[in-house]
Amino acid sequence: MSRTQPARMNPYQPSPGRIRNKVGRLIIDLPAEYFQTAFTGFSRVAEEFAMTISSPWERKFAFQYLGYLQGVAHGADQPRVRTVSGRPACRLICLEMERQFKSHFFKPVEQN
Repeated sequence: MSRTQPARMNPYQPSPGRIRNKVGRLIIDLPAEYFQTAFTGFSRVAEEFAMTISSPWERKFAFQYLGYLQGVAHGADQPRVRTVSGRPACRLICLEMERQFKSHFFKPVEQN
């Protein structure tokens, strides 16, 4: 016997009044009217974080990654900034910036 499975809904399909997108682990899901506020807040926090990095090379990487994340927020199709193997700080920078990205751009509708 074959059972029919329910059709799966794409959680990132267009929804009236919401911006939804997913690029890798990065998810955007928030009301459209909050996008500019979220973008400005994220950019400010991420820039402040980047300025606390003491190594000039790692600070430069942080700003490059910030540019990549801002492009993702705006829907740009661009390659991800590559980390340099042997530099664990790059991975930590990515994780912190992605955490900030999620805290600003992921505000899903509450499920009832």
